[in-house]
Amino acid sequence: MYGIYKFKRIGHILRVLSKHGLEEVISRSNIDRIIPDSFLLWNMHTRRIFEDDFNVRVRAAIEELGPTFIKLGQLLSNRADIVPRDLRQELIKLQDEVPTDVIDIKSKLLEAFDIDVDEHFSHIDEVPIAAASIAQVYRAVLKDGTVVVLKVKREGISDIVHADLDFIRDLVKLLRDKYEVIQRINLYEVVQSFANSLLNELSFTNELNNIERFRRNFRENGNIYVPKTYRAYSDDGILCMEYVEGVKINDLNGLRAFGIPAKTILQNCLDLYLEQVLQHGFFHADPHPGNVFVNKRGQVVFIDFGSMGFMIPHDRDIIEAMVINFLMNDAKDLIRNVKKLAVIHHIEDERQLERDAYEIFQMIEENALDDIDIAVMFRKLNKILQYNSILLPDFVYILLRGVSLMEGTGRELDAQLNIPESIKPFATKIAKEKTSADYLKKQLLEKSKFVKEVLTEVPQDLITLLEKTKSDKLTLNHKVQDFDRMQLILHRIGNKFLLSLLAMTFGIGASILAHGRVGYLLWGMPILSWLGFIVSFVLSTILIMYLLRSK
Repeated sequence: MYGIYKFKRIGHILRVLSKHGLEEVISRSNIDRIIPDSFLLWNMHTRRIFEDDFNVRVRAAIEELGPTFIKLGQLLSNRADIVPRDLRQELIKLQDEVPTDVIDIKSKLLEAFDIDVDEHFSHIDEVPIAAASIAQVYRAVLKDGTVVVLKVKREGISDIVHADLDFIRDLVKLLRDKYEVIQRINLYEVVQSFANSLLNELSFTNELNNIERFRRNFRENGNIYVPKTYRAYSDDGILCMEYVEGVKINDLNGLRAFGIPAKTILQNCLDLYLEQVLQHGFFHADPHPGNVFVNKRGQVVFIDFGSMGFMIPHDRDIIEAMVINFLMNDAKDLIRNVKKLAVIHHIEDERQLERDAYEIFQMIEENALDDIDIAVMFRKLNKILQYNSILLPDFVYILLRGVSLMEGTGRELDAQLNIPESIKPFATKIAKEKTSADYLKKQLLEKSKFVKEVLTEVPQDLITLLEKTKSDKLTLNHKVQDFDRMQLILHRIGNKFLLSLLAMTFGIGASILAHGRVGYLLWGMPILSWLGFIVSFVLSTILIMYLLRSK
């Protein structure tokens, strides 16, 4: 049920869309060719419609709508398969050019932790060093001289996000019911995944736990540095963490100043991402250049851990197998693993799917990164998924987005990188671990547990089943799809059958009476026969009308 705030928020959304977008219909109607400029451009609003760039206005509308739509815009900025290049170039600005709010940091800290701020912090910048869609980041210095950053949630952001997500969900539900193509591409499930990810980002306690888990996963890896966190100054609305000096991963001049080859950094970043996905099953969901830095020691530094992908061990094993299938060009086994992983799939032609997979293999293997048209590849992949109605778990779409972002960074750092060749060393390492004695022992133990459960539980289940059968207590439950529609169809069939039966009965009865010449006669035939023929004719006419209408 929508509350008053949600209705107000929907009204605001519609006003902003009207302000920045709906007039595009006017601006593209060529009405300016027949109406004088002096009339069309009489005020700033109409001047903007005909003079401002459409892509700029789309970005402006998204910025004005706020965090939910900004996050959606950031997602679309990396979708070369569905968004035109000019619009993507404008949407990329959403990652760094977000308007700032005025926030009283000291009041926030006092309210949250009941502390004398000056006793704990020697300095707090009043101007944010970064502004994201959900929070703003301020540089501060603790009393012991440690430089930290304070990530502070924007005021009222939770209410706005929840209202926006409800609006988007309801809109997609409406579109799904109206258009089959929306249902076929599983748009609602994609939106639901986006909503879950965004709601996780709203909790800074969740982000702090993500950082500490991420640090534990990489505690023995010297190629990565994970910032320290300070729980004493962190809660669900404020996150305090170490300030890390460094340059963005795509800052080629900054990397040269550090004396670090861009190709080395790219390979390290690729290895680290593969380790997150294939070994830990816990990976950064938003690795765009604004969230990945390099420090002076050449270590890769991930920041912004609000959105993370998560896999259970079984799913991670399937993804590992799919990577190996990809490297070995084994399309048949890849399809088998896709079916294991998919939530829903209706693969009509496996041979065609196998051929499509080989085409993608060849496209990636035979070309350097600079020669691969990622837009073409993603369009083909989306077409394959849609044609076969394949719906994958949420984490797969998060992973694909991460891969897309990494691809964009890789293109900037080393366009000659060959992806399969770069992945092979890590895949070889994984394969060795899979054949190690410890891993095989672990697998054998897990299989033994499974066999034990089967041997102990299945016989007991069979005995219970037999007992219920013997005592007539076995009940079979059925679920019939579209039962209401089926019931209506059967009802209509029954009506038609009844009408035909009655028409036939009255017709035959009338014929029998006419032959016997019983009762009063009218034009040589009994009156009851006339009535029977009339009723039979009326019923037959109604039946014919039913049949014609149902065609």
